[in-house]
Amino acid sequence: MKGAARLVAVVWVTLAVAYGLFFSFSIFFVPLIQEFRWSRALTAGAMSLSSIVQGVGAPLAGVLADRFGPRAMITAGVVMLAAASMLAATIQAPWQLYLYTGVLGALGLVAIGWVPMGLLISRWFQARRGRMAGMAFSGMGFGVFVIGPLTQWLIATTTWRTASLILGLATLVLLLPLVLWAIRDTPPPTDVPSQGGKVRRNDVQDVENRHVIDVAPTTRVADAGAAGASRASGVSSEEAPAAPASARRDADATLSDALRSRAFWFLFAAYFCTPLAVFPVAIHAVAFAVDHGYPPMLAATAYGSMGLMSTVGRAGFGVLADRLGGPLAATLSFGCTAGGAAALLALEAVPGVGWLVVFALLFGLGFGARGPIITAIASEWFGGRRFGVIYGVLNLGNGLAGAIGPWFGGVVHDVSGSYRLAFMASIVFSACGSACFWLAHRRSP
Repeated sequence: MKGAARLVAVVWVTLAVAYGLFFSFSIFFVPLIQEFRWSRALTAGAMSLSSIVQGVGAPLAGVLADRFGPRAMITAGVVMLAAASMLAATIQAPWQLYLYTGVLGALGLVAIGWVPMGLLISRWFQARRGRMAGMAFSGMGFGVFVIGPLTQWLIATTTWRTASLILGLATLVLLLPLVLWAIRDTPPPTDVPSQGGKVRRNDVQDVENRHVIDVAPTTRVADAGAAGASRASGVSSEEAPAAPASARRDADATLSDALRSRAFWFLFAAYFCTPLAVFPVAIHAVAFAVDHGYPPMLAATAYGSMGLMSTVGRAGFGVLADRLGGPLAATLSFGCTAGGAAALLALEAVPGVGWLVVFALLFGLGFGARGPIITAIASEWFGGRRFGVIYGVLNLGNGLAGAIGPWFGGVVHDVSGSYRLAFMASIVFSACGSACFWLAHRRSP
């Protein structure tokens, strides 16, 4: 297996296990509230803290990944995430849940997740980054598909504590050797995929030198650089997707350059809206189904099937982002998210297993699809030697809003006895997130 193909495969497996373990919290959520009688807001607050830690840690992860390389970050992340799951088996009080899941697990996930993996993909692939990111990141959904029902089976046949311990040990044993074997920070000179599938030695330098920054106040377009980039990618300037009119090329782009751009802040807002649309539904979906009389294994299977559809959605929307453009692909993905939330609202009004199927299909297609799209857009507009820290700050919006989403869903249920308002809010934020993508892409007057 060639280095690039091996890298994508191992990134896929790593993200499948890591995010499958992370989102298994929705399965553990039910036995936790049953055993300890904690409120749903208090229990879900561990995921809110996790999102805060991930949001604050993302810029730091970008700095560390730029300095030490993604491989070192991912290795440390595997160890921390596995340790968090094993320690969670000893939980007796809320502070332990918050420490193990909300802090240690979150640090492990951010060291494995979007920032170092996005930097890794941007270094290895000069062209078709949206497609490559979509393929690699699609493992996240498959992990939910496998680990979700597996977690419920382990809980049903043993205890939730034993299940948590087994999952942590399995994560360490499987991922640590794979990461050390296959992941390298940069491709060798003869193994950099270029547009059209051919490999050229000079592509390594091309990967380091292709940077696009949108700086609205100080527009400066380097025509020669743009033409050179079009030749390097094998796409003419007429065929290439249009960047914002204020886009410019700068090999020494900095975080301050990105912060002065309109596109950065609308992408930040899109990332902020995404977890507000997703987490009130995703974290509470299993508990919602159990509340309405469905068996835990059926609820976990629907949740896992959502993850399987996410595998299709991440890869599919990555391809659509390359072909149709990021804003349209993002709009379609947000439409799926809103449709899934609407299906759960319909299930509450007119009970039926069919609504769980609709939820799994639609919500799954949109689940996580914005990540590959934003990765592709950000690496095209802001890619460069400082892309890690820029992308990390961009992820800050995702983490901060992610702190609100799980807790908000729990509070709504604790106060009203229903998730209805939380699911309606998901639809509203889906529309807002879609609008932000279009505003980021809109040409300056």
